[in-house]
Amino acid sequence: MKKIILKKLLLITACELPVSFNFFVWLLVICMTVAITVTGCSQQGGYEGPKSVTPPDPSRPVLFSGFSPKEGAVRTLLFFEGSNFGTDVSKIEVIIGGVTAPVIGSSGTKICAMVPRRSGRGDVVVRIKDQDGKMIKEHTFEDLFTLQAALQVNTLTGKVDPQTNSSSIINGSFEEAEFQHPWWLEFDIDDEGNKIIYCIDEENLAALRKINLTTKEVSSVFMKGQAGVHQVKSMLFDTPTRDTLFFVDDNGRGNWNDRHQMPNIFYAVRNEGFRKVYPYLYAQCSYSAVSMSDGSIFYNTWQSSEVYKARQVFDESSGMWDGKALFSVRANSSDHVFMFRHPDDLYVYMTGFNGVYRCAYDKTKKELVSSVLHVGDIGGGGGYVDAPGSSARFSRPRQGVFVKNKEYEAQGKEDVYDFYVCDHNNNAIRKVTPDGEVSTFAGRGSVGVDGKVWGWIDGDARETARFREPTGICYDEEEEVFYVADRENKRIRTISVE
Repeated sequence: MKKIILKKLLLITACELPVSFNFFVWLLVICMTVAITVTGCSQQGGYEGPKSVTPPDPSRPVLFSGFSPKEGAVRTLLFFEGSNFGTDVSKIEVIIGGVTAPVIGSSGTKICAMVPRRSGRGDVVVRIKDQDGKMIKEHTFEDLFTLQAALQVNTLTGKVDPQTNSSSIINGSFEEAEFQHPWWLEFDIDDEGNKIIYCIDEENLAALRKINLTTKEVSSVFMKGQAGVHQVKSMLFDTPTRDTLFFVDDNGRGNWNDRHQMPNIFYAVRNEGFRKVYPYLYAQCSYSAVSMSDGSIFYNTWQSSEVYKARQVFDESSGMWDGKALFSVRANSSDHVFMFRHPDDLYVYMTGFNGVYRCAYDKTKKELVSSVLHVGDIGGGGGYVDAPGSSARFSRPRQGVFVKNKEYEAQGKEDVYDFYVCDHNNNAIRKVTPDGEVSTFAGRGSVGVDGKVWGWIDGDARETARFREPTGICYDEEEEVFYVADRENKRIRTISVE
């Protein structure tokens, strides 16, 4: 136990102080609490070895006199006063707002527990069990705990050498795993009910990584050399079934006459664990695609930022189905453009040209309608400005995700989804409303004396947290958690209300 704690403390102090200071204080308090509870020291300071746990005395009642503090944030330590609790934490259960709280220790007259996430209801219950696990006391406090909720950024996984800021593609637990440069994320739930994030590690795909949120492990699905792909820029699930995972490839063939030479979209299927990759479509280089609810697939190319509907025109000479050209995202201009389907098929949003474009979907014709600039500079210029419409400024926006806004639902609005996008060069996550209001959701906090707004710092999403070139984002609707591929920090970060 002492070696593990010492190792963690040394690791933390090796990192830059602003990142880990709050966590260091928190861990130190816990370690001191556990040390007092689990070990014994003589008055002269000598170590007396671990103390054996003691159960509650069955001849005496279990009594509670109160708890403190009465308010605080997630991970606040609560202390419960009373008598005859016993010291075996496995026989003590603390529930705050209907959510089980980790029990840190018990001295028999004082219990220490940590406030869990999503415990805002505030009711506090403590249950004491005997040696056989039979409950002998359940106490509900009259006082409530007030959760001081705040939007927080945390680090989920990604081990980086603090001296060289280097990492590689290494699998293992969340504590051991390393990423090269996480680029693009897709959220999934597998057949066993495990929550999964698939991650394109490195732009152009050095490896497809599998982040198991349930088992807290990272593995590699395949490496680039095993798949036969060229330069994968993005991926997506087919919307109707989610049994197919598409990989969109910049194959280096930019002209229409090159369209039959190399695949621009590959696919893998769920019943093969997405491990085998097959060609799906031969066309010019592409950066992204969307799959609509009716099964229609659209993709884009570099040349004139053209958008196509897949498999619409049969070429007799080649025996292949080509895409049907629809429109350019921005006339006579070429760029890396990424496409995102609105959950209700109202629109497809496109990030590129330092802005977010929007095109409606004609559900009758099953075709996208010509795009219009939703937010960003009309001329395509970069910058950083939170403002409505064309007054807003972005710098290389990349992956985005739609998230339902319950307030819009209550107001009866047609479009009830906000769009959250990684603003790569601005080191921030931006929020775009259906009406075109742009704000900074997370990042660029705690600006130092050097003026830097990028870095690796966890904490309050706007006041403290920093990212470094975030590019990928996905969302767990059930847990209300964002996951971010923080590219240059080589880590997977989370954003959630805690």
